[in-house]
Amino acid sequence: MTAKVIPSQSIKMFRYRVHFLAKDLWKEKNPVGRMNLALQLADAASTLARLEVEEARKFKEESAQDLFSDSD
Repeated sequence: MTAKVIPSQSIKMFRYRVHFLAKDLWKEKNPVGRMNLALQLADAASTLARLEVEEARKFKEESAQDLFSDSD
């Protein structure tokens, strides 16, 4: 069995990172630990937001191209 490797800077990896950091934040009891997790979560979430914007732009451009190519 081979394991799939997800590129570390991919949108999918940041989705996972945000998901698991949020879960860890809820479980953490130590205030310093929560602070560190919250900072990591904020950083990962802002990167994910930028990646999602890029993905939305690509989708919008592809949708517009499909619309114009179908009308020919």
